[in-house]
Amino acid sequence: MKPNGIPPALLEKYLSGECTDAEKELVEAWYASLQGEPRYLDHLPDTEQDEIRNEAFGNIRRELNMADQAPVRTFPWRWLTGIAASIAIVLGVYLVTQIRKTPATTISQQLDSRQPSELVRFENNQERIVTHRLPDNSSIAMHPHAVVTYPAAFDADQRLVTFSGEGFFDIQKDKKRPFYIQSGEMVIKVLGTSFNVKAPQNRKIFQVDVVTGTVEVRTYAETNQSQQVILKPQQQALFELDSKRLISKTSPLQTKKEIYEPVTIVFEETPLNKVIEQLEKRFNVSISLANPGLAKCGLTANLESQTFPGILEILCTSLEVTYTISGNNITINGEPCE
Repeated sequence: MKPNGIPPALLEKYLSGECTDAEKELVEAWYASLQGEPRYLDHLPDTEQDEIRNEAFGNIRRELNMADQAPVRTFPWRWLTGIAASIAIVLGVYLVTQIRKTPATTISQQLDSRQPSELVRFENNQERIVTHRLPDNSSIAMHPHAVVTYPAAFDADQRLVTFSGEGFFDIQKDKKRPFYIQSGEMVIKVLGTSFNVKAPQNRKIFQVDVVTGTVEVRTYAETNQSQQVILKPQQQALFELDSKRLISKTSPLQTKKEIYEPVTIVFEETPLNKVIEQLEKRFNVSISLANPGLAKCGLTANLESQTFPGILEILCTSLEVTYTISGNNITINGEPCE
């Protein structure tokens, strides 16, 4: 149901930046409803929402000659209808442009244009998940053979990264510097959030799964057929490399968590074989012991909101063991406990 019309005084109050949060939401719901999607502005990052609002309402202020007028005016409703239509048109054109525009250069091209000394390239050559820190203190839990490339110092207005393989990104929030990740022809844009990316070179489908925040996924294209989807938590994007098709959907319900999803679990002198049983029940993994003598080693740990890689690191440190991972198969290596 669309919101009812709003009083002219409230519109002018909004244009003057004097609205309360509740009044601001009412005005925005009103003009957004004219586009047929009451909360479509929510799909945009905060900086872009502010930019388009300023552009749209700047034009309206000029139309109304508000700068030199008294703070309270009355407007015929036909004026308000025209104003609202103008807002909807400006916003609609903006959104279509955002979806269809093609950047002049890709992220990889922008990075390739820099001096090699200005770039950092990190590849996880270990057979375990390695957490790699970026210049802004964002982190990537990188699976074996994953590769990331980025500037040694991020730019003042953006953070650019190329990535291949699988990794869980935990991005520091920075409204002034959007974070962009390019994997092949897929581009991910965030301000601050956490999500998992599966984009190995040998896969036919790239996948993005959102845990927190909002993520924009789009494709590069040589024509105006570039595609874009907006993801919220518990949603995923799938990009088919052969057909170049990008789709979004709700993440399928599963009885077991993915390894990047946090859990809380407590172990009190729990034998390792029992620890493994509990982890296999919680996560979509298979764990084996290279040395059966490890089964009786006891683990004591209070694990709060930990992902599976985090749990493995704590387990390895506590029991002085190591692990290797291949897909969802984990092997724990070490000497039996005394």
